[in-house]
Amino acid sequence: MSDRAAEAIVIRPATAADRALLDSLDDRLIGEAVVPDVTRDGIVAFQTNYTKAALDGGKPGASTLVAVDGAGEPLGYVHLEPEKDFLTGGTCGYISILAVRAEVEGRGVAKRLLEAAESWAADAGYPFLRLDVFASNATARRFYARRGFAEESLSLRRKVGG
Repeated sequence: MSDRAAEAIVIRPATAADRALLDSLDDRLIGEAVVPDVTRDGIVAFQTNYTKAALDGGKPGASTLVAVDGAGEPLGYVHLEPEKDFLTGGTCGYISILAVRAEVEGRGVAKRLLEAAESWAADAGYPFLRLDVFASNATARRFYARRGFAEESLSLRRKVGG
């Protein structure tokens, strides 16, 4: 995808016809996920259930946006939800899921989806966006850091007992 092709990316609301693509990107979301004492099957089950709950939940104010190329081919998506911010008590925008197809990674699709997420949050009057990412997902963490996201907390895990 050239710069010209990146300009042809269109962001539109997801439709029922997009569901197969959305579900197919679960593997991309957990590609670098490693969690102590959780099996790969456990991580896969988590992501499958999380995606299903997010996309089927019908949370008021939620939005799922799909990036397509000039030919209408789906490239990736972002799922957005309003969320209570635990630090301020206010409502913020939450990027529940952002995923792109492997073959378009690094070509501006995720950046365009993130820009659409920022517009969604601004239009809704949210003061900021939040998201969660697996600590082991170095690729995503670098992407978000380059776009001004800063860590605000860190979840720690330790096995207890036998």
